[in-house]
Amino acid sequence: MARTLSTVLASLALLIAFVLLATSEVSAASSDRNPPRATLMKYKTSLQPSYVGGGQWYYPDGGYVIFDSFGVFYFPKADEVAQGRRLHVRFDKPERPNFFEVNAFPKANYDKGFGGNRTAGNKRELKSYLKPVKRDGQTVAWEVFFRVGQSDRHYYLKTAVGWEKKRGTAYGRLVYTSHVRTR
Repeated sequence: MARTLSTVLASLALLIAFVLLATSEVSAASSDRNPPRATLMKYKTSLQPSYVGGGQWYYPDGGYVIFDSFGVFYFPKADEVAQGRRLHVRFDKPERPNFFEVNAFPKANYDKGFGGNRTAGNKRELKSYLKPVKRDGQTVAWEVFFRVGQSDRHYYLKTAVGWEKKRGTAYGRLVYTSHVRTR
């Protein structure tokens, strides 16, 4: 009887360990329904949140949402950074984006009708590259790196990023906004 009870308890312990491991593996994958949180950063310092300004997002169950800003975006107050500074936007989603680009505008004009800003001036695509963020050997986020090269200039930034459809994960293509001024 004692031997049977210890076998049952050992089996139960293994089952619980397996369930906990499987649950942690599932949570490591991006099953979050919401678009990933994005943060503009300098080194390891968070400068400001980046806001979803447009795009479409598809849920694993087949639903979707469209973010249509009608060309009007919210840009936070500018963070001041040095000319030539390397910055990055971190996206809290473990799946690798299949698309990304960073566009900079020199101005944004306030639109009273919609209560936001419309970018103005010549758009410049900034050279950018992608790197994973790892924690305990697992990819937990992705960062898009770029430089702000001109001095004494506002950079109204639109970072576009997209994820392909993968079974069990939310995906889509979104535009995030942020704002810096170089000194």
